[in-house]
Amino acid sequence: MSYTRKIQKIGESFFVSLPKSWIERNSLSRGDIVTLVEKSDGTISLYGESKKREPKEITLIVEKDEPIRSLRRRLTGAYVDGFDLIYLKAETGFSDEQQDAIREITEGLFGLEIVELSSHQIIIQCLLTRSIPIERMINGIHNTIKSMFSETISALEEREPAKAQGVIRRTRYVKRLSLMVHRLLRSLIAFPEEGVGKIKPIDGVDFLRVVERITEISGAVKRIAESVLKWKNHSGDFLREKLIDLCSKVLRLYDESIHALMYKDIRLANHVIDEKMELEFANLWDRLMKAEQEPLISASAFPFLHRIIDNLERISIYTVEIAEIAIDHAEETSQK
Repeated sequence: MSYTRKIQKIGESFFVSLPKSWIERNSLSRGDIVTLVEKSDGTISLYGESKKREPKEITLIVEKDEPIRSLRRRLTGAYVDGFDLIYLKAETGFSDEQQDAIREITEGLFGLEIVELSSHQIIIQCLLTRSIPIERMINGIHNTIKSMFSETISALEEREPAKAQGVIRRTRYVKRLSLMVHRLLRSLIAFPEEGVGKIKPIDGVDFLRVVERITEISGAVKRIAESVLKWKNHSGDFLREKLIDLCSKVLRLYDESIHALMYKDIRLANHVIDEKMELEFANLWDRLMKAEQEPLISASAFPFLHRIIDNLERISIYTVEIAEIAIDHAEETSQK
């Protein structure tokens, strides 16, 4: 809906009248405060005085034979979509398996607590506040992934695959944090008036894209760690050394992409994009294929090496995407 108004001048001040329908919808009256936010494209958004937002509620009907994976999907979806109260109802009662699964899912999502539990209804409340520092949390997730990646490289370099086990376990923690940040960012985008003076909606969109990329990177690091753990063949050291070198380069570029984002460093972001083009993935793929044909590696080792290279390449692609977001984010900020 759009409105057209003429700018009026009284003395040295300029005025624009507000539509009565907008005033009524936002429960405003004479003397209330409104906030004007100037955006990077020169437009202005107008927000009414911040009122206490009513808790968002959703009711999920749980069928007697509903699979646990479906229940997990729906409950996680309600959490990410920003619902404050989640009512689970089962007309014929929850099975023991469903109750155990609901407890386990709830414990796996930051901020959720079961506040009421009966045989036919379970109420879950989210206790998260929107005052959590988003940038610090994203940086914390990044540092966790960086340490996971470093330990995976160490396991490969020192020929101690067991070191990769801790990396695999920590992936679940990263996913929990990522889902929480995802929820907070979606909420900030949905209710921009509550984010005035903190993170702007456009910042929330940028950070949401970054969280999605680093979550993918976490999964890729996990798959590399799993492959290192299962790779028992120690022949073909020429390939191992090449892998270690490439892993280190990809890790460095990933770290620099996040640094560029946090410090709005366009030069560093462009450096990451340029350096990615220099990574020798094609050469490594050729070495792997030749090693299999000669053969210099066992048939059992081939799929694990293939998976490591494939996921390294995926991480490098996500890293470039983060660098591109960092450039957009820095340019948006400079225009404000």
